[in-house]
Amino acid sequence: MSLQDILSVDTGRKKANRVGRGPGSGNGKTCGRGHKGAGSRSGTVHRQLFEGGQMPFWMRIPYRGFSNARHTTRYQAVKLAKAVERVDGDLTIDALIAAGLAGKNDRIKLVSGADVSKKVNVQVHRVTKSVREAIEKAGGTVEEIDARG
Repeated sequence: MSLQDILSVDTGRKKANRVGRGPGSGNGKTCGRGHKGAGSRSGTVHRQLFEGGQMPFWMRIPYRGFSNARHTTRYQAVKLAKAVERVDGDLTIDALIAAGLAGKNDRIKLVSGADVSKKVNVQVHRVTKSVREAIEKAGGTVEEIDARG
């Protein structure tokens, strides 16, 4: 057995492109980087969609219209039945957060006016009309806190 009898094994790896090995390699002299400029120097990284200093595509598109979506107040909806079930006593913001029904930075809105059997005092940011009616029918009170502050 000699060296020429040994077959090469396909390792599944692509052979590295060796740059700067003369004109016959196709990547000699400038090593495929062209002449001068930032791209020819080491250490340059262009961000994705970089257009060579040209005004970027997303800045060429005209800005049109206005949307109120950025200025809307968003509320965490909490069902009344679940809140009454999990919280003993008054339904305040701190009690609902402690019960895990809302996050500490959420504005809370009670929804789905289920029948409430016991008297409950509610102090949250917003309530729906059906929730207000259900609570007042049971003899409780509803106080809405201004959440815009």
